[in-house]
Amino acid sequence: MPFWHPAGQNFRKLAGAFVSAAFGWLLCAVMIAPVSAQSTGAADEFATLVADSLYLDGPDRLIAQGNVEALMRRTRLQARRVIYDRATGRLTIEGPIVLTEGDEVVILADQAELSEGMTQGLIRSARVVYDQQLQIAAHSINRVDARFTEMNAVIASSCEICATRPTPLWEIRARRVVHDDEAKQIYFENAQFRLLGVPVVYIPRLRIPDPRLDRATGFLSPRFVFDTKHGLGLRAPYFIVLSQDRDLLLTPFVGTKGTRALEFRYRQAFATGMLELGGLVARDSIRPGETRVAARMAGDFALGRGYQLRFNLIQPSDRQVLEDYGQEDARLTNEITLERVRRDQRVRVQALQFRSLRLGEVNAALPNRVGQAVLEQRMDMPAIGGVGAFRLEAHLHQRERSFLPFDPADPRPREVARLSLDLEWRRDAVLPLGVLGGVGVQLGLDQFQISGDVGLPRSPSRITPNVMAELRWPLLRHGADGVTYVIEPVAQIIWGRNRTGNFPNDTSRLPELDEGNLFSFDRFAGRDIRESGTRANLGISLTRHDPEGWSSRFTLGRIWRARDLGQFSPNTPLGGAQSDWLVAASIGTVYGLEFATRSHFTSDFSLQRTALELDWTGEQHSLSTSYMRIKRNPFEGRARSASEWSFEGAREIDEMWTARIGWRYDIAQRRAARANFGLDYENECLRMSLGLEREFASATTPTPRTAFGLNIDILGIGGNPSRARRACTEM
Repeated sequence: MPFWHPAGQNFRKLAGAFVSAAFGWLLCAVMIAPVSAQSTGAADEFATLVADSLYLDGPDRLIAQGNVEALMRRTRLQARRVIYDRATGRLTIEGPIVLTEGDEVVILADQAELSEGMTQGLIRSARVVYDQQLQIAAHSINRVDARFTEMNAVIASSCEICATRPTPLWEIRARRVVHDDEAKQIYFENAQFRLLGVPVVYIPRLRIPDPRLDRATGFLSPRFVFDTKHGLGLRAPYFIVLSQDRDLLLTPFVGTKGTRALEFRYRQAFATGMLELGGLVARDSIRPGETRVAARMAGDFALGRGYQLRFNLIQPSDRQVLEDYGQEDARLTNEITLERVRRDQRVRVQALQFRSLRLGEVNAALPNRVGQAVLEQRMDMPAIGGVGAFRLEAHLHQRERSFLPFDPADPRPREVARLSLDLEWRRDAVLPLGVLGGVGVQLGLDQFQISGDVGLPRSPSRITPNVMAELRWPLLRHGADGVTYVIEPVAQIIWGRNRTGNFPNDTSRLPELDEGNLFSFDRFAGRDIRESGTRANLGISLTRHDPEGWSSRFTLGRIWRARDLGQFSPNTPLGGAQSDWLVAASIGTVYGLEFATRSHFTSDFSLQRTALELDWTGEQHSLSTSYMRIKRNPFEGRARSASEWSFEGAREIDEMWTARIGWRYDIAQRRAARANFGLDYENECLRMSLGLEREFASATTPTPRTAFGLNIDILGIGGNPSRARRACTEM
């Protein structure tokens, strides 16, 4: 039975006979469920009607007026007056009318004539709002059925329209519009796209997705570019929905200097992972007469029992094709990885291929084919206490030529196979006066198989034992203002054999000294070479924590060796009997300002390497700057000293405009490496990005390049939601 809650004096004057009749008429007239939907449940058949007055005007007319509100399922009707004619089965509704369908569609109108279920009929002087974003004003709306709605003399926009801003930033005017509620598509006939009220383009037929639709086939926002390689160019991406779990993106690229390219990306989702295929095919004036291609494949799958399969493969036809089409990467890594990570165990099987795009590097001399399998296990040691661990690794890499320096006339490849086993044990204890003590043992076993290098033995083996003792004394102090200070001196002594042997070092050419490995058995990244000899790792750290949000940390450390075994290059921070001093500091503030630095000094306090970074993020700005300086080191492939300063900053000019600026400056060469400038605009219905970038000649870019880009995104359509709207009182 429907429920009535009428108010007002007119209803009390009705006769009792008319009351019972009105109940029956209302059940049939006001938002009654269609016959096809009645099987969904009895709850769907109930309707609610609230009005100031309700009366009968003759045997077939029921009139509700004054703050009329009717509810049924997800539909809600608000109007000034509703007249139901039982003879014709029509509802005449007088406005202002608000018809709401869930939280997604709102119709505002002056007058309407609808069928019993309000799925058919005519609505005059109406405005439709989809998902609180796209609004369509129409002279009349004809509801054909529950799926299709036809609108005439239409103006559509997602921009806010106020008395002070009567002309929207963009709008679409059309003679006729059809909305498909099931497919969530909007079709325009004889459409005209306008910017600031000025006609820009005429489109005989236009289809756009409903704002409630996240994925739809069609063109995405185009991108205009201008650079010195392609001239004036246009990228027009076209998105194709193949199914619920598959899609395809095609992006034609046309440039005035003869560039004709097609970029593509295919994606598919599975129950256990995802697959992505992509690449490009191009003909241009950069390499006349050549067809340039690049192919990519990436995936991530869960195989069960905790195993994860990942792969990322890329293959370009030449060194510069990725950079020429905005997909820069100085070194490419093809990877196939099978891995399982648990609380105390990790299993990984990996195949890698490396390829450098730098002009000064010869790919034939790089270990560009690598395969490895690793098993790591951590366990408690109940008999002796502490924690034990082992690591078993099988490693194989190959070069097409012998290691640098090599003779180009010598085509012999070099292969290195290695089987390594690491056994570790460590136990910590609290000693008197709060001193933390620790002891540990590490044993490394390696077996090599080398071919293609006459300077190395074919099948060498190695045993590397290390015994460690460590003392830490954390000292804590609480200030009266709640600030906490922690000073922690650390002394670590490691005994190892003073023997190195003749082994290849292909995987540990760039060892580092930082806060993370200052107190460790081995500072080499791979197992081709292991740190040996008796050494002392000494350091001290100071940490300050303020409950108001300030924090800071300072670390000072150094390594002393009983004997220099020559494992580290003299020009590196780890070289010599005494390493360089490591000085590191970081500061964080409540104002969004963060500072971090790391430097290496020699015994006479000569600066060898330094790096610092400063970040400042506020409500209306963001700044990030860094400085790096490294001295030359031929062992690391660095023929000259490097020094660079980079900066990236953004500032909100007002609510809608943001300016961006950035650069990289090569201090050692006294020249700019890259500079960029941009302006971003975004309001409730439009996002625009304007950028200018200048890239100067470098190791990867033989010729300088200037690029200008313009991106325009229309918001409030499809899966491109609009931002929060401004109030009409704002200017």
